Amino acid sequence: MIFLPLTAQAGWRFAEWGMSKDELIAASNGEAGPHYEQNRESWGEYPAAKSEAHEMGHKFEAWYYIDPYDGLYAIRLVPQGLYWCIDIRDRAMQRWGYRDLRHEDGDPVWKMPETNNRVSIIGFRGCTVKLEPLDPEKIARGTR
Repeated sequence: MIFLPLTAQAGWRFAEWGMSKDELIAASNGEAGPHYEQNRESWGEYPAAKSEAHEMGHKFEAWYYIDPYDGLYAIRLVPQGLYWCIDIRDRAMQRWGYRDLRHEDGDPVWKMPETNNRVSIIGFRGCTVKLEPLDPEKIARGTR
């Protein structure tokens, strides 16, 4: 699992780094579904699947970014409805603590080698919580 220390009611705990889109949707037991059709001619990154999640007292959509060769490489929790960015940042500070906290470009970042996770809050540009593997090579070596 990606994040064991968090509560089980969030709708993204079934995901594992390196999963294909089909594996992720199957593991979700109906919680996740396709997000956008992948179009090789379009520019930019588009999530392949999505689900609903309830985290830190807020409703989010979990967006799953999946590479066709390397599988799941990022999850973004995108807030839905009314929210205050500062509340999301404060709750993240309470959830993940201050011990492993760093700041990159003014945004809080937690690096947790014991779970191979890097978590960041993408500032006041949307308050998105971004999760990605800390060491992508562990996935390539089959140690997801």
